[in-house]
Amino acid sequence: MSDTELAPATAADADLLAALHTDSWRHAYAGLIPAEYLENHAPAERLATWRARMLEDAEAPLLVTILRVDGKPAGFSCLMPLAEPGYGIYLDNLHVMAGYQGFGLGKRLMTHCAARVAYEWPGKPLFLYVLDGNTQARAFYRALGGEESACFDDPFPGTDLMMPIRRVTWVDVDALLRRLTGSSGSSGG
Repeated sequence: MSDTELAPATAADADLLAALHTDSWRHAYAGLIPAEYLENHAPAERLATWRARMLEDAEAPLLVTILRVDGKPAGFSCLMPLAEPGYGIYLDNLHVMAGYQGFGLGKRLMTHCAARVAYEWPGKPLFLYVLDGNTQARAFYRALGGEESACFDDPFPGTDLMMPIRRVTWVDVDALLRRLTGSSGSSGG
């Protein structure tokens, strides 16, 4: 993992984001979501979602970042600050592609998101939702000090499926940043 870059996504990246999102779901949700949906329906549903988000400003504002390794897309994140303001700043997406996992890139993306939240919305919590069965992601978030809610059912995008999920919250984003960076001082933005 020699040359890594984090860059803001643009409208031109909508199709790329959809492809990355679909590929990530196929890997992370195998055995949790029906394979028929992941193979035959998720690509079109994710494409429609990302085109609406990036080309039509649906769900705006969005802060989408693409992670590239040696110029190749390796992951992405999406912050939605107004999605559910009662809970804080929503991290809707944090995905590292299967071939790039295990190299600290999820931590790098999370650090980027936490720093952005601490700088732009100081004092606001950061939260996300995770499938209850996504044990790898849940372990990652717990290791970073995320507080899990009780499990509850929520509709999975583009389906009639009700999936057991948990909300994971970091009330103190500065503490999350210290955990991510190994520093004992304040984030400073």
